[in-house]
Amino acid sequence: MRNLILFATILIIIGSSLFIGVSRRNSAEPPPAAARQGQTSAPETSDGEQAEPAPQIPSLPLAGINRGIPHIGSIQVLNGCGVTGAADRVADFLRARNFDVKDIGNASSWNYPGTMIISRTVDMALANELEKLLKTGKVTLIRNRDEHLYDVTVVVGPGFEDKIR
Repeated sequence: MRNLILFATILIIIGSSLFIGVSRRNSAEPPPAAARQGQTSAPETSDGEQAEPAPQIPSLPLAGINRGIPHIGSIQVLNGCGVTGAADRVADFLRARNFDVKDIGNASSWNYPGTMIISRTVDMALANELEKLLKTGKVTLIRNRDEHLYDVTVVVGPGFEDKIR
């Protein structure tokens, strides 16, 4: 339920931002001539003097907009192969790619045949993104009612070294 509320809140924020952006673009009042020509002129103060111009905010290129921004969703990484440090190495690999790894530990057994991506929510976007990165071949949906629910659990299996190169 908490994830649903968070998701709805994010959608509302994004929708509001888009609406505000469209409203500003469709404004009936054209921008001042100086702004249209790329010039900045400082507004006058009440005593007729020029005020300091507002600092210009540089625009970001679209290609680099996701750099440094973590992927939305929490991830649990479990060692399911018994190799010492396997979960830590996979977690470091994911964190280096801006994934939000919240928990690292051991799986209930060490006999998993391969690395598994388990989506804990119906929204499998994050799990599918991890599957593409780790090339596991499939995503499994297993929901549980645990209080400390993660969006995705990665169970590290044998051959994980090839997947994180």
